[in-house]
Amino acid sequence: MNAAGWLAKGVAHLEERRVPEAKANAEFMMAEVLGTGRGTMLTRGSQELSEKQSFQFWSWIKERGKRVPLAYLLGHQPFLGLKIEVTRDSLIPRPETEELTLECERLVKSLNVPAPKILEIGTGTGCVAIALAQLLPDGTVFATDVSDKALALALKNAIAHHVGNRIRFVREDLFSDKQGLRGWADLVVSNPPYIPTKDLDELEPEVQCEPRLALDGGKDGLEAIRAIVKAAPKLLKPGGFLALEIEARQGPSVSKLLSAAGFSGVNIKKDAQGRDRFVYGSVGKLVK
Repeated sequence: MNAAGWLAKGVAHLEERRVPEAKANAEFMMAEVLGTGRGTMLTRGSQELSEKQSFQFWSWIKERGKRVPLAYLLGHQPFLGLKIEVTRDSLIPRPETEELTLECERLVKSLNVPAPKILEIGTGTGCVAIALAQLLPDGTVFATDVSDKALALALKNAIAHHVGNRIRFVREDLFSDKQGLRGWADLVVSNPPYIPTKDLDELEPEVQCEPRLALDGGKDGLEAIRAIVKAAPKLLKPGGFLALEIEARQGPSVSKLLSAAGFSGVNIKKDAQGRDRFVYGSVGKLVK
């Protein structure tokens, strides 16, 4: 069977199982099988697939029909023009986090400091740390995670994008202050777990395939956020920023947490879909 025939069969299978964006998903899988871009793939419908290509395409289609995320099947996800490898040990990078990263670039540049130091808490695939290392070539990035597998993946991605020597990956929940350092970071950024535990079972099947540790924000979704807000002031330089990605209903609550912790200029920003998605603020003085 040629590519067009397999593609039609794949789309029908996904639509029957009510997979969102069935046609686009099947096209991305076929493009991967053919080793080309999605646009070029559409011009190669008459190409006969080898037995290996047919087996791979249909295997992916069946797994996607079970609502396994497309990124886990293909093994990568685009992020600000980067090809980020993903595995089931990490959260899949999302467009909202691209927006968070660009906001962080703006915040750091507004400080106008030489050689800025950035800390990302909960790096996952490393996509934010890697993108910031590229966007801010004079900066140094520290990135933490509690998962050894996530850290190994993040390092692999950093090396693939030629910034492995500018990112220090650390296996920690937040950022332990073993040397008693205070006020060293210009920016602390995190896309923490922020979904209330009671809501996890109501998420889309694809999201439920992702690591629960990266999703579960505790009873009210703010458990990790509280810990980060508490720790960040001691790590930030005067004027330095904390930037967080949040759940759309958490803006007022997270804003209050930052204000209570001594942050000034606390700002809630909407994502491209018009939902409250980011909160940031700056510290006014060195915290001892």
